[in-house]
Amino acid sequence: MSAAPQPNILVVMADQLGAHVIDRDEGWADTPHLDRLRARAAEFGRAYVTFPLCVPSRASFLTGRMPHELGIAGNRRAERSPTETGARPDSLGHLLSAAGYRCAYAGKWHATEASAPPDAGFEVVRPFGDRGLAEACADWLRGRQGAEHPFLLIASFDDPHTICEYARRQPMPYGDVERCDVRDAPPLPSNFLPAPFESEAVRHEKHAAQHVYGTAAYTSDEWREYRAAYRRLAERADAYLGQLLDALDEAGLTDSTLVVFTSDHGDGDAAHRWNQKTALFEECTRVPLIVSGPGVVPGGRSGLTSAGLDLLPTLLRAAGAAAPHGLHGRPRALDAGEDPSDRVIAAETRFERADPPLTRGRAIWCGDHKYVVYSWGRYREQLFDLRNDPGEQRNLAVESRFDRLRDELRAKLLAWCRQTGDEEFLKFVPLPADAPESVREEIFAIPY
Repeated sequence: MSAAPQPNILVVMADQLGAHVIDRDEGWADTPHLDRLRARAAEFGRAYVTFPLCVPSRASFLTGRMPHELGIAGNRRAERSPTETGARPDSLGHLLSAAGYRCAYAGKWHATEASAPPDAGFEVVRPFGDRGLAEACADWLRGRQGAEHPFLLIASFDDPHTICEYARRQPMPYGDVERCDVRDAPPLPSNFLPAPFESEAVRHEKHAAQHVYGTAAYTSDEWREYRAAYRRLAERADAYLGQLLDALDEAGLTDSTLVVFTSDHGDGDAAHRWNQKTALFEECTRVPLIVSGPGVVPGGRSGLTSAGLDLLPTLLRAAGAAAPHGLHGRPRALDAGEDPSDRVIAAETRFERADPPLTRGRAIWCGDHKYVVYSWGRYREQLFDLRNDPGEQRNLAVESRFDRLRDELRAKLLAWCRQTGDEEFLKFVPLPADAPESVREEIFAIPY
């Protein structure tokens, strides 16, 4: 029996698009092209990034590795890995080129340069910037009709990231969004007010970065206007997707192309009175992951997925290519199947407003539970039952009845940090009650 033909692959990335904005029951963004894609797609409803910030998240997506494994802990140039992400021979462009693909990149790279560098394994269709980007990608796709080799095209759009400029009342690069009548805007989210036992570190970081966040004095009406603007920008991204889907149809490539729609992180979107990213809230860490194409069985997938760690091995398996050794992610089944309920996925963060950075954090998800630890302050342990408390309002870590569960998740976070070589954070992990003293001695062999 001959092997199945290698599918073409189109990855469409919108920057700073939280999954909650386009959830089917959200209802405040008009996204007909995403709906068109969903009709024949697998939708991974619990997909999380490895770091809710552009550079480290994108570096994970391209390599299938945690940001700390790559030496990337933020967006600042001084914190980037000495080996640029794209130059790694085990990164996506190089791996699929070796598997016979014509690999192209268009738009925002930001892992680490603004545009894709020449040694990343991709031809550059267009540099960073959304103006003309969808048109250039559509032309490139139409040019693949009848091509001998399969292709990978990553079309990476900046919007809705420009909600950052909106919040700071700055000019927006691709056209301003008009402020709507507040009565037509979405309501405030049910978790608008910060939770009673929210991390002190997170509250500190929001107030320490007002030149970036720009929302300290926002009224409730202004928050609603912000939410409306964010959805208008999501609609721009949807329109770009529509142009690319039309180009595939026109070139007769729809049935032979795996289409992936995702994002590098979300946005606080007024939850917890937070905007921007970096915090380990659900709105910042959960992103869309929608996949359609040959071999895909449409429908929702409820298992935990690491968008940063799982997407690379998933694409490699679809292409019939081997994944590098040492990856912590796993290929997701596109035909059927779910991950076991005890699967653990993780995210990390580090805030950049101090030098050296003051606040670091780690989160793990296991089943319906989420456990978060920040590096300092009151309530630095956060524990949530997401099935019953999706807005993260009840911190179970302050209730003694959940001590056993908290201890189990402490052990899982400790194991994850040790397994992935996360030396930076090990000293901040609360040890489970039954951890032998030898573990503490190992971690603090060098006390500071």
